[in-house]
Amino acid sequence: MTAFRLRVTDALSAKSKAIEMRIVRAGAGSFHGDAETLVACATPEDFLAESKRIPTRLSEAQTSQQIPGGIVIVFRGVTGNQNLPFVGAIKAEVQAGFRRRRDGAAIITEFVNDLFLTQATRLYKIGFMVAPAVRQADASGWRAIVFDHKIVPSNREAAAIYFYESFLGCGFMEDSAYETARFFNLTQDFAKSRITDRATRHAVQDSLYTYVKNDQAPTFTVEEFADRHVPLEIRDNYRGFMVSKQFPERAIRRDTAELTTRLRRRKFKYGTDIEFSASPEAIADGRVTIDTLPPEDGSAGAEKTVITISEPFVRET
Repeated sequence: MTAFRLRVTDALSAKSKAIEMRIVRAGAGSFHGDAETLVACATPEDFLAESKRIPTRLSEAQTSQQIPGGIVIVFRGVTGNQNLPFVGAIKAEVQAGFRRRRDGAAIITEFVNDLFLTQATRLYKIGFMVAPAVRQADASGWRAIVFDHKIVPSNREAAAIYFYESFLGCGFMEDSAYETARFFNLTQDFAKSRITDRATRHAVQDSLYTYVKNDQAPTFTVEEFADRHVPLEIRDNYRGFMVSKQFPERAIRRDTAELTTRLRRRKFKYGTDIEFSASPEAIADGRVTIDTLPPEDGSAGAEKTVITISEPFVRET
């Protein structure tokens, strides 16, 4: 039990892999409803009987055959200075490996194919809900924390949607700085990977910098950026791309805190050892222009780039 407790504590304290979420679905028929029932169970026998619905709920959430199977562990306890009751559910993927044991004077190595909750690979997900000190009629005061080994700080959406949304009934907290940065990064990805015409690609990227950094509106939406700055012929593709990446359609509060360095300078690289940088404002107001010329005489040679700077030379750095 000590090893299990340490495994759960270690996972939920890993800030890069565990995130607090908001409870979207509450009450009867939800994981939150099950948690309310489970923290109130008077005996271990009651807890065992009531907890059987949790694996069924997870099975119903796993609608794709590509989702790996595993073992479900349901547990409860108390946490914090106030000894607040909690309920947790672990979905652990089973692994194969080796273990070593001593048999008399001999050391035997055995192959096992049912390892789970190993610390090295962390192939498991944890849903953890903590009840408030004073219980409300709804989910008010409850906290939900989700651990997923696939989460990385720059991409929270790597978390399995079937687990946190379909199974746990949770959604991401609103985080304006993160969402602004993600909008910027996804739109950049779309421009680089989906827009083949270089002039169009540069125009969309130029507009993105100006839109995110200098627009005075307190909020923004994908729809607004698409209507203003994405050419009509690729506008639907852009909207579909953002939907496929699960970017919200609602208005996002503009917060460039996570983009401060990137918005300061735009950098361009040519060949293997030529780099050029300028502020987004210098490009937007035409003090710097970047034009691409086709190969001379219609040959198959490399294109040429002409950079025009309408400012006096100051110094070499």
